[in-house]
Amino acid sequence: MWIREVAPIPLFSDRELHEAGIDTHFVEENVYCPVKAGTLYGIHYQNHPMAQTKLIYCTKGSGLDYAIDLRKDSATYKQWACVELSAENRKQFYIPTGFGHAFLSLEDHTNVVMKIDHYFHQDYRRGIAWNDPDLCIPFPIDKPLLAQHDLEAPFLKESDCNL
Repeated sequence: MWIREVAPIPLFSDRELHEAGIDTHFVEENVYCPVKAGTLYGIHYQNHPMAQTKLIYCTKGSGLDYAIDLRKDSATYKQWACVELSAENRKQFYIPTGFGHAFLSLEDHTNVVMKIDHYFHQDYRRGIAWNDPDLCIPFPIDKPLLAQHDLEAPFLKESDCNL
């Protein structure tokens, strides 16, 4: 049997993050696998004291990843950024503590990896409605596929967000 050796493609490098001035200790890694294109996760976050920093990337398929500033004392409060993540472009998105997170799958059977610096804690889990008029995020879809907890998520002004 012959095996061709190929140089590994790093998916994560603590050293590269440190060299970029990012010193986050990730404690858990989760994989999300939306089966259908048009599946929208979010807007999700955890309240303090369990607020999370996240590092997101795609290993299969593609999607649009959003970070929304939910820090009330921030100059960029309610502003958002979006990055297309795909297995092909190998981009990663670092989302600091204090930001909400949403992901829209663009292809069937997309795999999204999320590293977090605090463990998931049900008591601190929160969500904001994806179509919140105060956030004005122009998701490129009119009727996304949503989980029940996303269907029931309140608008930001009705939430108990303490970021």
